[in-house]
Amino acid sequence: MVSEAETGHTAGNDARSLSNWFLLSANRVTVAALLTAVCLGLLLVVGTLDLPFRSILRRADTIETMFQTLVGVLITGMTLVVSINQLVLSQEFGSLGRQRERMEKSMTFRKESEREFDWTGPPEPDRFLMTLVNTSVDRAEALRAVVGENPDRELRNRVDQLVERVSRSADGVTDALGDARFGEFTVMRAALAYNYSWKIYVVRRLFWEHEESLDEDEREAFGDLVDVLELFGPAEEFFKAHYLQWELVNLSRRILITGVPALITSVVAALYLKPGVVSGALLGVPSIIWLVSAGVTFALVPFFVFTAYVLRTASIAKETGAIGPFVLHESERAPLIDWSE
Repeated sequence: MVSEAETGHTAGNDARSLSNWFLLSANRVTVAALLTAVCLGLLLVVGTLDLPFRSILRRADTIETMFQTLVGVLITGMTLVVSINQLVLSQEFGSLGRQRERMEKSMTFRKESEREFDWTGPPEPDRFLMTLVNTSVDRAEALRAVVGENPDRELRNRVDQLVERVSRSADGVTDALGDARFGEFTVMRAALAYNYSWKIYVVRRLFWEHEESLDEDEREAFGDLVDVLELFGPAEEFFKAHYLQWELVNLSRRILITGVPALITSVVAALYLKPGVVSGALLGVPSIIWLVSAGVTFALVPFFVFTAYVLRTASIAKETGAIGPFVLHESERAPLIDWSE
């Protein structure tokens, strides 16, 4: 039999999986469509309840005022979106000196990564990330080989655990990056999943707890592993910044694409949708309720698109709140090593 604790744990995992799907993994158009469907359903349900809503809809000024308000909101919102888009694009502009400084910093990082890779490394961000992860696995394997003759049995066991967990984590990242392209959330999700900060902490703790039993080659192997893990921080932040920039551009486009039809619909409804003009019923629901509910929902589609994108970008910002060896989230502290052994 399955215990209540196991059932609760499974239910909790399912809830987290559903939450992660809704906030991060799902296509943003799908999330916006779900929000739209929920809104339409709620409006239809409320409109059919035995409440004074139907009598309110019989007054033409109520419908006209509501859609006039939506027209103003849509115009203001679309103007704001254009401003945000210009602000995002303005980050790419600057003086020659500023662009030269950005280029020099990028090349400095590139040269540091070349020293770790022992070759230039791929130019594509997703392939670069995969190479970085695979190099960390190679360094972990090299560390295990170096400490293989160390008389400290506890050190050898802990290094074996570390290498196994790092390899398993790397396999998950490389599988996720197999068919990914930069600009897709798959690349960002793989970067978040590797959890480099916690790995740096575990390696450093392992080093200091067994410092006295390490020789020079073993110390160097620990340092080499930390060095390649440290490259993951700025690389992840760079990918995150450019991914969020792409997301904001996509958000601006889709709000404008959905905003223009929503604006036209609201204008038409404000001018021509009158209770006396519409009669009859569909599926037992008065036609006026169908039209008003559909019109309001359609006018809110740009807001649902905005909500879908902000949910993802805010979640990414929260998951990557700090660069470096600090671990802010309890979920990131995976037990790479059983320290009790």
